[in-house]
Amino acid sequence: MLTPERIEEIKQTADDSWFAADNSRGAEAHLRGEVFALCEGTNELLAALEESQQEGERLNEICKQLAGEEMLFQDGKYETEMQRVQGKLAEAQQTIARQQKVIDWYESGGSMGELVEEGVQS
Repeated sequence: MLTPERIEEIKQTADDSWFAADNSRGAEAHLRGEVFALCEGTNELLAALEESQQEGERLNEICKQLAGEEMLFQDGKYETEMQRVQGKLAEAQQTIARQQKVIDWYESGGSMGELVEEGVQS
């Protein structure tokens, strides 16, 4: 990437060449048009480079914003997954509680018939 200082240096060199060609006499005079075209082309390329660097910076900012939004999306996705897992955990805890109730009932001497009747009544 060209630094602003290097861009200014190139512009100054192009300008110096422009003025030298404009003031030339004799053998160099026939190259004046080509030198002018090269200097102008150089300035146009530098302007395009500056624009592309600015566009690159703008796109970089957009990428950072998108990355931040992706993180928020991921956080939301993980939150949804966490809620699903917590729901499954609650279901499992309820199942364990029901099974523990059956085990306790059976260990206290109750019969399976009584347990079924109680389950129907509750």
